[in-house]
Amino acid sequence: MASLIKIYNDNPTAGATDGTLVSSGDGSNPIASGALKANENEVSDPIKLAVRCDTGYQTVEGTSKHAALTIEDSASVDKWKLALTSEGLSSATWGAGLDITTLIDDTNTIFYAQARAVDTEDPVEDTTVDIKVAATVGAQ
Repeated sequence: MASLIKIYNDNPTAGATDGTLVSSGDGSNPIASGALKANENEVSDPIKLAVRCDTGYQTVEGTSKHAALTIEDSASVDKWKLALTSEGLSSATWGAGLDITTLIDDTNTIFYAQARAVDTEDPVEDTTVDIKVAATVGAQ
């Protein structure tokens, strides 16, 4: 069954339906691309993303949240963090998940991701990082 909730990149607008669908599993449109300088322990700029449901659907609140976003499937999980605002990135915890407590409908709910490279790693194109969205979705 196709997912009814998806992630979008390319500078999405809060409350709109713009952005480009991020690929699911095939790497054709990753959340971000580009190189970070490991020898400088470089940190990426905030990557603006959106999560939204397909038209006619919305999240159903469960356990005080509408969705839980987590970094998955990667040996680099500790090099990523998520936040609801770009200003909050400095206080986000590496590898932590993000709970969205507001309803997610068929318009963009914005969040941010950030990656870092460390000087103990070899240069590599890491395609193993996934963002998992756990939510119950129902008809509007």
